[in-house]
Formats: sequence, structure tokens, C-alpha cells
Amino acid sequence: MENIEKFNEEVKKQEKDLKIYEAIVKDTWKVHAEFLEKFPFREHPNLIDNLTPEDLYDPGKPKYFFYYIEHGLKPLGHVFVPSDLPWRNARENIDQFKELLKIAVDESKSLAEKIDAPWENIKRWGGDKHLAKKIIFCYFPEKMIPIFNTDHMEHFIEALNLSDTLDREAFKKYDNSYEELSLGEAYEVLTDILLKAKEKSILKNKDVVIFTRALYEAFPPFESISTPTKFTEPLSAVRMLFSPVDEMGVVALFSMYHRELGFPYFLKIQSGFPDATVVDSKGNVKNIEFELFASNFKEHNHDPDKCDVLVCWEDNLNEDDGLRSKIKIIALKEKLSPKEEV
Repeated sequence: MENIEKFNEEVKKQEKDLKIYEAIVKDTWKVHAEFLEKFPFREHPNLIDNLTPEDLYDPGKPKYFFYYIEHGLKPLGHVFVPSDLPWRNARENIDQFKELLKIAVDESKSLAEKIDAPWENIKRWGGDKHLAKKIIFCYFPEKMIPIFNTDHMEHFIEALNLSDTLDREAFKKYDNSYEELSLGEAYEVLTDILLKAKEKSILKNKDVVIFTRALYEAFPPFESISTPTKFTEPLSAVRMLFSPVDEMGVVALFSMYHRELGFPYFLKIQSGFPDATVVDSKGNVKNIEFELFASNFKEHNHDPDKCDVLVCWEDNLNEDDGLRSKIKIIALKEKLSPKEEV
């Protein structure tokens, strides 16, 4: 028996939070429209040939292609990118990436065919192909669920008590059992099942992004941890040689200096917002968001009411920026002494 009723009950409990998130998503769709205007490859795939390496990835300039995929459109489906290597590898193999992008935006290709394209030929683009899925979703949001982790998709299918439909749908679509399907074929089956479940839920008329958010809130695919309020011993610190060039570098640097900065313990680090939960030197639990530049916090449309501390490498905000009154900003470049500065 389907578990849609339980899901509907959980959604009712989330009503207030979902309304707030709807406003964020609404604004992000405007960014999505900007992305499609700048990179209109679904309607004009021939323009892909005009892409330059700098169009793909140029961290010195705003709003390059991968900026939208990783940051600008984050509320429409998050992908965890631990470093900029996938972007650099795509830029260095731009001809190969262009051919893959042409497949991704091809109206005649199935979702399975797009995912099963040889993305793995570019280093760090293989595995579960999260990045490819995010790109495909950005061009075909009406045909997908913005969940790019196959394990998470299967978890939600199980939570909705729909696991028995996997083989049935797989045989109907591909004349094969679910376990025998390719990554793309399995993802397409999972997508079809979840889209049908959405139509049976009280969110059937809502944005698919809201449905996804509700799934994660109702049936989190990870176990929450208990949150201690006091810690006794701080962790020892180590040092880093070079200054960070991306957000993950800031995370690594903070983890080395967290004691000196007044946060003796980490409770949790996650891919979603906020990035980390820590305990300060007074025993208070704090939520932290990491960014390379302080201005990135605003560019990513983060809610300062849900975060206590912004840890960045460089504080590039104006002195009178309103964000300063809403959140504590720690710029590691300023905090580290000259002798220790990396």
C-alpha cells in the first residue's frame, strides 16, 4: 500500500517552512530564466559550438556556465562539488564537454540516454553523474525531479512504500528487471515513479522543487545526530600551506583553525545549507555557512535568519551592507596572524 497519506500529513506539518521556501524558489526561477537567456542551448543547440573555456568556468568573473549549475541555481537542486576540479576538467576538455552538452539538451534523446552518455570520459564527471543530472534538469525541469543522488531516489521510493513498483515499471519501460538497468534507465524509472507519486499527493499542483524539499523533510535519507550543548577538550590544530581558492578550501582551513577562532568542536558538516553545526567556546551551538567571499552568501540567496556565522576567506562586503547586522562574519584572511596566514 502506498504511503502517500503519511507523506501528506508530514507536508501539513511543514506548511510554514514550505511557504518560505517557495519564495526562495520563485526568485531562483528568475535566475534560471537568466541562465537560459545566456545559455539557450535547448532551443539553439548550435550555439554550444560557440562556448569558450571562459564561458564554462572563469572564477574571476561572475555568471559563467558552471556558476549557475553549482551556485546560482542551488535552490533548484543541490550538487556537492568538493573542489573546482570537475569544472577545470570540463574546461580543459571543452570539445568533449560540448558533445556531451549537445546530448543533454537534445529533445529527441530520452533521459536515460542523456545520463548514460559517456560523461565519465571527463575526470570527476562519472560515478552517479550528479553534475550531468543537474545540467539536464536545468534544461528540462518539467521532466525531472531535482534529486540527483540515485540512493536518495531509491530511499524515497521505499519510504513511500513504492519499492514493489520498481520491477513492474522497469519491465514496462525496458523489458528488464530494475537491478539489470543502466544508471540512466534506473534513474528514469525512479523519476517516473516519483512524478506519479507527486500527482497523488497534496503537492500535485506545486513546483516539483517544493515536492523535493518536502520529501527530504518528511523522509530524510540520513539519520540526524543528537546535539550536545557542552564540550570539554578542544581538538588540536594543524596548518595549511596555501590560501583557499574555493569554498572547500575555506572549510579545510577553518577545520584547522577552529579552536583559535573560538569553536572547539564540530557537530556536523553537510552538503546543504547551512554547511556546518559547531559549538563555540561558551558551549553554544551555532550554524555556520562557508564561502570563499562574503558576497557569495548573498549571491547564493542564503537566509541569514537560519545561520549564525558566515566564515569566508575574504570579507568583500561594503561597510554599510545590511548583512552585517544580521550575521556574524569571520574573514579568515583577517583573523590569521601574519606568521600563520596561509
